[in-house]
Amino acid sequence: MFQEEDNRIELKEKVSSSLVKEIVAFLNTEGGMIFIGINKKKEVIGIDNVDKTMLEISDIITDQISPRCIEFVRQSHEMIEGKDIIKISVNKGIKLYYIKKYGLSENGCYIRIGSSCKSLMPEEIQDRFIKSLNVKETNIIDIPSRRKNLTFKILKNYLLSNNNHFSEETFLDNYHLLTKDGEFNYLAEILADNNDIVINVATFSSTDKTKYLKREEFGNKCLLLAMEQAKNYINSINQTFVNLETTPRKEIKMFDTVAFEQAWINACVHNKWSDSDHPGIYVYSDRMEIESAGGIPRTLTKEQFLKGKSDPVNKQLFDIFRACNFAEESGHGVPSVVKVYGEDAYIFSEHFIDVIIPFNRNGFTKSNKKKKENMREVILDLLENNGKLSRKELTTILEVTEGTIRHQLNKLQQDGLIKHNGPDKGGYWEVFK
Repeated sequence: MFQEEDNRIELKEKVSSSLVKEIVAFLNTEGGMIFIGINKKKEVIGIDNVDKTMLEISDIITDQISPRCIEFVRQSHEMIEGKDIIKISVNKGIKLYYIKKYGLSENGCYIRIGSSCKSLMPEEIQDRFIKSLNVKETNIIDIPSRRKNLTFKILKNYLLSNNNHFSEETFLDNYHLLTKDGEFNYLAEILADNNDIVINVATFSSTDKTKYLKREEFGNKCLLLAMEQAKNYINSINQTFVNLETTPRKEIKMFDTVAFEQAWINACVHNKWSDSDHPGIYVYSDRMEIESAGGIPRTLTKEQFLKGKSDPVNKQLFDIFRACNFAEESGHGVPSVVKVYGEDAYIFSEHFIDVIIPFNRNGFTKSNKKKKENMREVILDLLENNGKLSRKELTTILEVTEGTIRHQLNKLQQDGLIKHNGPDKGGYWEVFK
């Protein structure tokens, strides 16, 4: 039998929707440990799939809690009574943490009292939030870096490649990388060669988060390089779809490249980095969502924001983006998105801005008979455009069974039209047309 639940111990038979609430409660109190695979009767029952469960927990920690808390939450695999158990160790955080989808509200903020989680009242939330602020002004140039030995080789290369010359003696001051006390600040940290910044691109094979496909992480490096790598990854999946009902057939991109890139740049430069929240991209079967923290600047109305009026949240970061040719004049990005996808592309909440970019797959709005007749040609077009597509991804795109895709790929290989190079995972398709 295992020990009793108390203010520092939580027992769970399996991962459930309440796990995020329990992690938040520990973060906001004195920390604690959560054991997955042990029921409320203190019986060790174990878990069946350790890797899958740990990935699910990692997604909860990364995607569902704000501000970012990965440095305070760790999970480990243990054996107890000969059974697989996962232990989540939670340290007390330094800010007020909440469930991201509910924000700083009674449904989002919890503390641990005894063996249960208690929701905070609005006045308690306000009081704790004020006390949790490290500095009066949460500007990233005023917040000291958590790292001391920072280098900026990548940033300097970006500046030089865009004809921005600088003096080594004044570099740190000119680009506002130091606090008033002469220490590296958080702006310096997110632009340094090595850091803890992680940009997540999560992919789901459904229209919600129920069918997780994969996650790509870009980070632990200069923000400029990390966001460029994430941008290039998303552009690599921007397949060209073919409308087979028109003559001549018409090729259509899955999404508008310019609108996506502008939305992504805006999400990164206007993200409220002072709260340690990182922007992210979520790819679903029918759309892409780009998320950034902070909401609309207090100086702007929603109408002004959508029309392109801008008041950069991080002015010094925006200046660096512009110097490195990552951003044009302030205010250009939002109208670029609105022009293509309309104002409804922007979803506003108190603490976040989401940009919804729908996928255009009109090439497949035809009868099943028509789809089957042209399946070979469509698969060849898709693989020619992106040879790294997996069988599972083709299944999602074409809305057919995995068996159908496997059969079609085998036939195409037998006919000498395609060849798979490398391992099943991580390889690529070569097309011969």
